[in-house]
Amino acid sequence: MSDQSYERGIELDDRVWWVGTTAADGGFPSNVYLIEQGDRSVVIDPGSSLGAEETADKINAVVGLHNVRWVVCSQPDADKVAALPQLLARGLHPEVTIVSHSRAHGALRRAGFTLPYRSIDDDRHRLELEDRTLNFLLTPYLRAAGAFATFDERSKILFSSDLFGSFESGPSLFVDDDAAIDAMQRFHVYSVASGDVLAHALLAVRAAAPRMIAPQHGHVITADFVDAAVSALDDLDCGALLLTPDDPGLSFLFAANRTIHGVINTMVKEHDFSTVAEYLAGLAVKTLGADYFELWAGTGGVLFRFERGDDFAGHRDEPPADVTSVLAGESIDPGHRLVLPLRSPSTSTIDGAMVWGFRERRVPSDATIVVLNQIISLVEVGLEREILRRTTDLELSDWHARAIYDPLTGLRNRASLADTYHQLAAFDDRNRDPQMAALMVDVDHFKVVNDTFGHAAGDLVLQRVAHAVVQSVRPSDPTFRLGGEEFLVLLSNVDAASAGLAAERIRERVAASAPNLPIVTVSVGLALRQLNESQESLLARADAALYRAKQGGRDRVEVAPGD
Repeated sequence: MSDQSYERGIELDDRVWWVGTTAADGGFPSNVYLIEQGDRSVVIDPGSSLGAEETADKINAVVGLHNVRWVVCSQPDADKVAALPQLLARGLHPEVTIVSHSRAHGALRRAGFTLPYRSIDDDRHRLELEDRTLNFLLTPYLRAAGAFATFDERSKILFSSDLFGSFESGPSLFVDDDAAIDAMQRFHVYSVASGDVLAHALLAVRAAAPRMIAPQHGHVITADFVDAAVSALDDLDCGALLLTPDDPGLSFLFAANRTIHGVINTMVKEHDFSTVAEYLAGLAVKTLGADYFELWAGTGGVLFRFERGDDFAGHRDEPPADVTSVLAGESIDPGHRLVLPLRSPSTSTIDGAMVWGFRERRVPSDATIVVLNQIISLVEVGLEREILRRTTDLELSDWHARAIYDPLTGLRNRASLADTYHQLAAFDDRNRDPQMAALMVDVDHFKVVNDTFGHAAGDLVLQRVAHAVVQSVRPSDPTFRLGGEEFLVLLSNVDAASAGLAAERIRERVAASAPNLPIVTVSVGLALRQLNESQESLLARADAALYRAKQGGRDRVEVAPGD
């Protein structure tokens, strides 16, 4: 559509035409629409007097001015109706009638329009035509008390008057990028009295579910952009002219409010804080000109850093000096980094910081600081939720570690044995011949060590034995302390010879002398897993082999019979 010439009317849908005017710079200050219905054709918002002749020529080329029976005027605004006298002079239908809200009739008459009037209240806000019905959707106080939009049920086009309009437009009549949506937002921020007025109008729009939106000025919104355009006006803060025009934080305020609403929606819908942080990073770059954005937060001495480099996933880190100062409640002068404190919503204590980094020294205005503090109040809630989740994960991880690992030696404990064996056995059962083995290891005469040197020395001995066991096998071979002085190793992808070598390495490494510790030895029982053998059976055979090693003099390796 953007490649079309605009010297003639453009057919938007079957028998629905754009017959508006273009400015010298290629803009689109006046969009006029024609619904072709023979001698009952309809013109919607005939536009300003500046483009009247151009509009008349385009209507003549499509259906002829003399066939225009209805002129819909969405509100008594010169931009929408001033072309009417020139169109009349060119010759409209002899029974041409203005269709408008009853509240607008007086204003139109005082402006000199003496044509017959039809109120949109007649026939339940509908106008029946030859092959379609026009529904009039009330949008009161959207620049006029009796303002309305016109919805064509057949084409599903909404002729929206000022709603979805814009004073900023480019070389295309149609929306083709996000910049046009941004321009539309800016128009509504300045031209609509309040967000409540806009919200009421959007309810009517959503109920109609248009396929295309055709405003009286700005860009025509095609199907691909309708949802984005409607969403862009949700929760928009309007009435900008009520604010001080030269407020240095004004443009940032509007951008911030749009982002705040996005943050709120994201926080409600998403549990992933990184999405919220990405919104804020975009705001920092786009409106403050920041080079980077990061968040610091934590609890109990553990701090997490959220930055774009890791997609705001968050990682534990040591804070720089300026963040440390802010966490301590100290004030710092802004420079290349603007650091503001974050407080816990539940305790009001400082537990984090929000950081904007700049290439050049930057001193924000008071207005900007006010807006940033508004954003911070929202971020604090989301961030506290995220830190609570992270802290819970750490506690669960710590609890899990205590549940499956022996606190003295760091080896796995008996509670974790069943799951580990099940996983290894499942892989082993895929082999034609079993390649798994169990090494049962027991410290010789350990009671003598405890009785002679004390339990503290005994604990050190157990730690040294555990270290020797781990150093003697592969990292993929799980090691366990089953209790007391008894240990277990589960070997995978081994045969009898390699399993025997591993057992000997353990025995020899433990027997090597260690400074300041009693010298001990270990006995080892080895059993090779049989096809589909259970944990209980394999360990019982390894334990029996260990018993024979003890009976045979200790400090030796015994293999289960048949292995």
